[in-house]
Amino acid sequence: MSLHGVIAAFADPDALTQAARTMRDKGYRHMDAFSPFEVRGLAEILGMPRTRLPWAVLAGGIAGGLLVYALILYSVEIDYPVNVGGRPLHSWPPFMVIAFEAAILGAALAGFVGMLRANGLPQYYHPVFNAKTFTYAQGGKFYLLVEATDPKYRKGITRRQLTRLGAQTVEDVEA
Repeated sequence: MSLHGVIAAFADPDALTQAARTMRDKGYRHMDAFSPFEVRGLAEILGMPRTRLPWAVLAGGIAGGLLVYALILYSVEIDYPVNVGGRPLHSWPPFMVIAFEAAILGAALAGFVGMLRANGLPQYYHPVFNAKTFTYAQGGKFYLLVEATDPKYRKGITRRQLTRLGAQTVEDVEA
């Protein structure tokens, strides 16, 4: 089997953050971290790009609102025009309520689909699941994965560096 990388378990988020920062300073770029909760600043240390999800949510909201408003205009002015009490066919104030609700729905759907896509979900398998220490039973640990595709990766050297940084366990991850 081929090697995906090496994973190290740390006891607390500060140790994980410090280890990730040190490994980044040593030139490692292909790393990932796993934590039971968000660790502030870790994404920047790992070099993860900023998310474009807010723009997707905005686009979904605008698209949802415009689509429903266009549907209302079509149905009221072209498909089935009804003159009620001499009012104009395009009476925008009541249409805005429905368009606003559709904009919220469009934004929520875009956010949901965008989040799934950004996280690569659904992902039923990841090589890190092959690591014995990376189990739910171990709970409460903070993991740093250094991938074998990293140009600086050397199996023995990387393992020793992670051990020196205070890792409780260091294990190879098979692909």
